[in-house]
Amino acid sequence: MIAMEYNEYKPHPLLSDYIECYWSAYAERPPFREQESLIPDGTIELMFNFGDDYSQVINEEKKLIKGSHVIGIRQEALRISQTSKQDFFCIRFRPGGMFPFFGIPAHRFANGFYTLEELIGPEYKAVEEKLFHARDNYRRVKIIEEYLFKKFTNRLEDHRFVIQCLDVLDQPGTVQIQGLANKFNTNYKTIERKFAKVVGLTPSHFLKIRRFNRALFTIYSLKYKTLTEVALDSGYYDQPHFNREFRQLTGLSPGEFLKEQFKIVEVIQPALAGRLSNSYKL
Repeated sequence: MIAMEYNEYKPHPLLSDYIECYWSAYAERPPFREQESLIPDGTIELMFNFGDDYSQVINEEKKLIKGSHVIGIRQEALRISQTSKQDFFCIRFRPGGMFPFFGIPAHRFANGFYTLEELIGPEYKAVEEKLFHARDNYRRVKIIEEYLFKKFTNRLEDHRFVIQCLDVLDQPGTVQIQGLANKFNTNYKTIERKFAKVVGLTPSHFLKIRRFNRALFTIYSLKYKTLTEVALDSGYYDQPHFNREFRQLTGLSPGEFLKEQFKIVEVIQPALAGRLSNSYKL
């Protein structure tokens, strides 16, 4: 297999509530298949691309993703084709974590790839140049954090509210989505609007993605022998419920997904398992 260097870097403690990690990936030719799958995971990523362009695959047609870009929040898996030189330095935001820095509703960056200029404006070019000339990725972390600290503004009220809601929803069997309105003395439409702005998804869709990621983590942990056991442990009513939602999010059944053996998942699997565990409190 062709070697690929993948590394993750922790954010400054003052940024850790908003940023999950920075990560880098380098390969002269990635060990990927012709088509790979980017699963929905509740995150938004800023991708500084110093390698070759790659493509999104839509209905078997390729759409070129040029230069540095944003991978938006995903309601379902995105297919990509990346077979030439890879050289990325990226920011992976926690759910809702991008909003306090840029103040742009997250739902505007959903289900696709967007240019950094659409998010940041032309100032991204200066940041990109500094990152390109940095001596190593640790210096890149310093550069991007200097930039992020300057971008951080007082847009925290809606972010705090959404995080409070997520903390409540992270407690199984206590408060259902419908109960959030009563708990926070508001109405569901207000909650839905704030989720769309900060996270980019409705609460119900976010919970569907969280449950899906819980199932993936359980599969990777090899804790259970059957997919039925995985389904029940992950919060699905039964295996048909699991199969239905899994197919909605990936386009494949759980068994089909595992047979595909997507290399992009295999390469980052150890880090992915830890990330799913930390992000979804598994």
